[in-house]
Amino acid sequence: NKRLGTEDLNLCGILEETARRGISFDELLTIPEQDEWVYSDGKSTSCVAFILAMYKAAGVFGPLANHIQVIEFTIRDAYTPKLFESNQTRLPSWCNTEEEKLDFCHILGEYRME
Repeated sequence: NKRLGTEDLNLCGILEETARRGISFDELLTIPEQDEWVYSDGKSTSCVAFILAMYKAAGVFGPLANHIQVIEFTIRDAYTPKLFESNQTRLPSWCNTEEEKLDFCHILGEYRME
């Protein structure tokens, strides 16, 4: 319904509306989720989207911010952009130990991303 700009259509109604507009259901599914969409039970979000929404609000994405829909990001998408310090010598000594060296600063938690 959000992708069509409609409300309260069931699946049959959605299929009829896509046919009326001359688009396929597959095309409908490729329309990106928008951060500002609010559903009947609230906003759709995840931990990753929450963090990236904070980055977006803080201006980390600069002029691209209006073109980024954080709800579309996966966990991998969240840590692969070159947003973080890449010079290991600038990281605090407690970030990594010699036996467990990572490309990023692991602050908290039992598990590490690979």
